[in-house]
Amino acid sequence: MSAPPLLGPPRVRFGVDPSVAIGGAWYPYTVQLADELPGVLAAARPQIGEVTGIDVNWQSFRRYPGLDSPDSPATPPLMTLTAKGIEVTLLVIPPRTVSSLAAILLRQASNTVSPDSQLHSLEYRRAERILELARRSLSTS
Repeated sequence: MSAPPLLGPPRVRFGVDPSVAIGGAWYPYTVQLADELPGVLAAARPQIGEVTGIDVNWQSFRRYPGLDSPDSPATPPLMTLTAKGIEVTLLVIPPRTVSSLAAILLRQASNTVSPDSQLHSLEYRRAERILELARRSLSTS
């Protein structure tokens, strides 16, 4: 079995406070999440420690449209990583999502400062709505 092609560094960001509802985001390159998961777990290690559990809220990620699609589900895909009593929930941004929206979601979910020029853009507001939907889905589950 050959190794999967190297796509680049994992596009994952963690916030400084893992106790918040959405503690970061992951923007995989492809729908082959199992191929990219080792990179995410390696990136998580310095942030939260060794991951001992993973929980997801979707059945088949291959069918997810981009979060900018009119067909996007009401509940954005989420993945919870557990490590030494810490749980961090990541927004998983489907690879079909346009990269400009994904970049804003990565920053917002990790509570990273966005450039002032983006604060009033339609994509910035769309990202805020997506994260609000994700937070609401956690509070109702």
